[in-house]
Amino acid sequence: MSSATTDTPANGTSAASAPAAPNSAAVAAARPVWSVRDKGLIVIGALVVYSIFIAIFVFHQKNLLLHDFDEIQQSVEVDGILKQVDAAVFQSVMATYANIDALDRAAVMQRIKFHYQTLLNKHAELVARAPQYNLNLAGVDAAMTRADNNPSKANMSLLIQELLKIENEFTQLTAEGQESRNRMTTNFRKLGDSVVMTALLLGMLGLALLGTLTMLFFRQLKVDLRTLQTRAMDIVNGYRDAPLPISRQDEVGQLMGAINDMASALDTRENELMIERQKYFHQEKMAAIGALAAGVAHEIGNPIAAIAGIAQEMKERRNAECAGCRPDLIHVQTQRIAAITREISQFASHQTVEAQLLDLNGLLRTTSSLMRYDQRLRRVVLKFNLDDQLPAIYGVADQLTQVIMNLLVNAMDALQDVVDRAPVITIGTRVQGEQVALSIEDNGSGIDSKTLTRVFEAFFTTKAVGHGTGLGLSLCYSIMQKNGGSISLDSTLGAGSCARVLFSTTEAAYKGTNLL
Repeated sequence: MSSATTDTPANGTSAASAPAAPNSAAVAAARPVWSVRDKGLIVIGALVVYSIFIAIFVFHQKNLLLHDFDEIQQSVEVDGILKQVDAAVFQSVMATYANIDALDRAAVMQRIKFHYQTLLNKHAELVARAPQYNLNLAGVDAAMTRADNNPSKANMSLLIQELLKIENEFTQLTAEGQESRNRMTTNFRKLGDSVVMTALLLGMLGLALLGTLTMLFFRQLKVDLRTLQTRAMDIVNGYRDAPLPISRQDEVGQLMGAINDMASALDTRENELMIERQKYFHQEKMAAIGALAAGVAHEIGNPIAAIAGIAQEMKERRNAECAGCRPDLIHVQTQRIAAITREISQFASHQTVEAQLLDLNGLLRTTSSLMRYDQRLRRVVLKFNLDDQLPAIYGVADQLTQVIMNLLVNAMDALQDVVDRAPVITIGTRVQGEQVALSIEDNGSGIDSKTLTRVFEAFFTTKAVGHGTGLGLSLCYSIMQKNGGSISLDSTLGAGSCARVLFSTTEAAYKGTNLL
């Protein structure tokens, strides 16, 4: 049997039941949420870390500058000592020169040794401050010892030579120290300039980076908020297309998800409202058709009764002049017409909207007898496999009749293209647990598995325009849910379909008759 919403065949056997509810967008459940506050704290934390980095860099460079400054200061102090040592050497040399020809050698050596002792003291101080300036004074000591033992002119001249050698060495050390101090001063200035420029560049880079990130963040926020505003207005104007792509994991992303959920909920609610309106219009239409049918049956009934009376009288008064007349045939046909009008009147009679105990087999027979006048059913073999011991079911008669009619119409539509076998519809009832089961099976073309999963969706149809609204099985499903039952559909490609309906037998399972 093909559903009221589709008749497209495909491979395989499958089953369909209630339509699944649409999934709402759950952004927070799928992705970690970073709020705007969290992002702000992250930016502040990054700024703190960046500031700490700059501070560490500045302090490190400051220590390097202080180290260089200490070296320069130490170099200046060492240079002062070098000059003092050089002066002591110079005084020793001058004292030796001045007294080289003196007659009192002992007094001369006393003055020379005094200046030499000053030289030794300054040299010791220099070595204590700058060990790398520890010069070898062994030659001067030896010459001083010889001159002290024998203050001859030759020994005095040798002492002067050694003193001049030491003076040259100290002069060279002084020049090298000055050159080194000049280099350190130059490097100190360059390093100071580099530290200032680097700190300035790092600060400007941090500000530029922060400004760029802030600009990009607020620009994207502006775009997203404008997109949300546009989508909200579209939803107000009836837009129900694809949901917004969620590219953020903050409050704005949550708002996008909420907008998508709202659009989906509104779409679902509007579809449900449209379905309920269609159901209401359908009920009103059925009521109007029923009233019209009842009026027509009533108007036809009176002349049919008169014709039947005349035919009966003709049959009773038939004489030899009309031996070949067959008024009994007129009577038979009028009785047939009267039976049809009674069926129409019974079907069109007002049905209560209150739930009550009903005879399912009786509903099936009544509905099937009325449906046999449908042109599509003339070539179809209608078989019944009803359980005579079937208990009463609980529901609203008009609504359950509508379910049966929809399922029979679907079965008839499914058999329209069957030409290789006799089209058959089998209607069966049986007891299943505490419920009553109805099956309406056809040997039509069947439904493919992909389409079968959607047959209970409202407004889903594969029929041509004007041959189906997509509300047949959706209406059946809604009615059965509210009458405490259920409906499912099985289908096999090329072999047919079977609709299975379960009815409640107790008032406790009934859920209400209000379909609006």
